[in-house]
Amino acid sequence: MTKTHLTNVVSKLAQKCDNESDIDKKINLLYKINSLLPKQNQLNIPSLLTDDYINTALFRIYQNMHKTEIH
Repeated sequence: MTKTHLTNVVSKLAQKCDNESDIDKKINLLYKINSLLPKQNQLNIPSLLTDDYINTALFRIYQNMHKTEIH
């Protein structure tokens, strides 16, 4: 998967996650997003997740993508 394609896929999933109201679906989307990232960009996700944590995690993913220029 090219960096551009990865960025597009992650961005679409993150947007879907942001707009999802069901916390279980948000958690599954976050796990999916995290699994697509290169190992060095993956987050260590705790076992107890809140909506606030998911929002923070998505923000960190965006930051990491732009910092390491995965686009």
